[in-house]
Amino acid sequence: MPYLLFWLLCVIWGSSFILMKKAGLVFGPIGVGAGRVFGGATILVILWWLNRRRWAIAGRHMPHIVALGVLGYSWPYALQPYLVVLYGSGFIGMTVAFTPLLTILVSIPMLGQYPTRRQLAGVLGGLVCMAVIMVDGLDREVPPAALLLAFTVPLSYAVANTYIKQKLHDVASLPVTCGAMVAAALLLVPLANMHSLLEPYNLSAPAIEPTPDEWQLAVGSLLVLGVIGTGIATYVFNKLVLDHGPLFAGMVTYLVPLGAIAWGWADAETVSGKQIAALLGVLAMVAVVQYRAAESPLRPRSTPSERTTKHEVLVDENR
Repeated sequence: MPYLLFWLLCVIWGSSFILMKKAGLVFGPIGVGAGRVFGGATILVILWWLNRRRWAIAGRHMPHIVALGVLGYSWPYALQPYLVVLYGSGFIGMTVAFTPLLTILVSIPMLGQYPTRRQLAGVLGGLVCMAVIMVDGLDREVPPAALLLAFTVPLSYAVANTYIKQKLHDVASLPVTCGAMVAAALLLVPLANMHSLLEPYNLSAPAIEPTPDEWQLAVGSLLVLGVIGTGIATYVFNKLVLDHGPLFAGMVTYLVPLGAIAWGWADAETVSGKQIAALLGVLAMVAVVQYRAAESPLRPRSTPSERTTKHEVLVDENR
């Protein structure tokens, strides 16, 4: 089941970037971010209400859930549409593939967990492939500042995913996702309506009046992006984080670029042979990392007492 959910997420999130691009025909970047978290929060509240188990959120969990909504959802969901409109859904979609490596790095201080040698080799191999893609982006005159901004998205995801495992491991995934999504909506929806403030920064709705067809396409794209691509998909993702660890779940982002590039190519975006070769290498590295990863997502750091106990057991067995 975890692998089925894993591939389902790859398909859904691989389509999210083209949906952002089409929603951007009418709505500004913050409007797209607000729309997707509002749609996601709405469907999750409904699912939570309809579920027979009335999960409660303890007061001590609320600050962590709000922090997750701001860090893990609000910033990347508002930034990504802005970059997609400027530099294309395919290329920006590839940048999220840095999430697994960053997850490993932040899991060491936050969770005290280390990857196995095989997992580390696979993630580093995938990073080399992604570096090829980044160089290709510079060849296309994507400004370094834009790449740096794009880099903050997987960094936010990596910290947020690890934060869930660290602070919210004893809460079910549905209330965690629902609460964080509501917190993000309460931040982004009012911000998206501050047109007079956002206009000087070119973050409000497009200046050219959209056609009726563009309105229909944008609204439909935002609806699918919010309900399925944000609400349901994030719930499934957080369930994988809680059940199998942030590295296993985060490896989804190594396959998301495949869908992003495919949709970008279908929308007349340029796809180079260098990108295709690099993504095939990424796919191979995913296979290396994900092999039996659901059973053992990361190797925990043993404490001195644990090492002593293991030593005593070995001595007893030798006797």
